[in-house]
Amino acid sequence: MTDFLFLFRGGGSGPNPSPEDMQRSLQKWGTWIQGLAQAGKFKAGEPLDRGGKVVAGAKKLVTDGPFVESKEVVGGYLIVTAASLDDATTMSKGCPILEEGGSVEVRQIHPMQM
Repeated sequence: MTDFLFLFRGGGSGPNPSPEDMQRSLQKWGTWIQGLAQAGKFKAGEPLDRGGKVVAGAKKLVTDGPFVESKEVVGGYLIVTAASLDDATTMSKGCPILEEGGSVEVRQIHPMQM
């Protein structure tokens, strides 16, 4: 089994979702993640804050950010275990963000050799 990273971009219930919409969305996410956990596939994951800092270049310039289009913002991640990239991609198709116009980037994690 191999570990894979799911990066969630975009999605959301619009700029001002109602409390009911937020609750429905959280419930869908909880159900999906719980299913992955019960199948022994979920390893870790958290939502990310929208703000932060960007450090770039040889001069290590620090700026506020990331400032990108909302559909490009990474809103969270999961780490899952799967037999292959195809298996992980199939798992990602159950993600609620897809119903909200977002996307899931699926990437294999290669362990660091120390």
